[in-house]
Amino acid sequence: MTGKKTAAVLLAGGHGARMQSKIPKQFLLLAGHTVLWHALQALSESSIDEIVLVTPQGEAEALYRTYREEYGFRKLVAAVEGGAERCDSVVAGLRALLGRGTELVFIHDAARPFVSQELLKRMRDAGERYGAAIPALPVKDTIKLGNAEGFVQDTPPRALLFAAQTPQVFSYTAICAAYEAYDRARKAEDARALLATDDAQVMERFGACPVKLVEGEEQNQKLTTPEDMARAELWLREHGAK
Repeated sequence: MTGKKTAAVLLAGGHGARMQSKIPKQFLLLAGHTVLWHALQALSESSIDEIVLVTPQGEAEALYRTYREEYGFRKLVAAVEGGAERCDSVVAGLRALLGRGTELVFIHDAARPFVSQELLKRMRDAGERYGAAIPALPVKDTIKLGNAEGFVQDTPPRALLFAAQTPQVFSYTAICAAYEAYDRARKAEDARALLATDDAQVMERFGACPVKLVEGEEQNQKLTTPEDMARAELWLREHGAK
């Protein structure tokens, strides 16, 4: 496929405390393979050229060897250790792509293993066109904004609210510049006050590209709790394991 050289940063460094398991959720099994395997499989089947895996501390070398050499994920070009926060892990992944000619980068959570090829294509198209794009679903429930005292402060219009997903796709140079500005702000001010929970938030605050909303997928929900894993097993039974 012609177009911009594209890479993915696959985030698999979290501990998944809400999963109530001693095993990090990305290494739990679904239909005989790890959640991480399913995520790598989806990215590898797409037009993405290269993948960088961000791992827990001390596991980069072993996981690279396992998933590239044993499982044959040849698009996996590097594995690096993540940091204390999600944003630190993203930066580690972006730095691993320096000098590789990457023009467009997908940033994806390994805990979203069922991203479809159709969504990956939509995200690539939007990323190339707009320079920053995220998949999202309209919020179905009425959302309340609370205050510090535990009372409702406001009710935002539901039509304007969306639940963000990954992969979030950006111009590589634009997201690197946004994270550099974000890092400077964290060092200059209260880091917790500035802590971003996704990459689009970094681009919104510190980047040059407006972030385009792209229709996401119900199947692309993040696996966070034991109930999510049970639903994932059911989804695989209904749709067929890869």
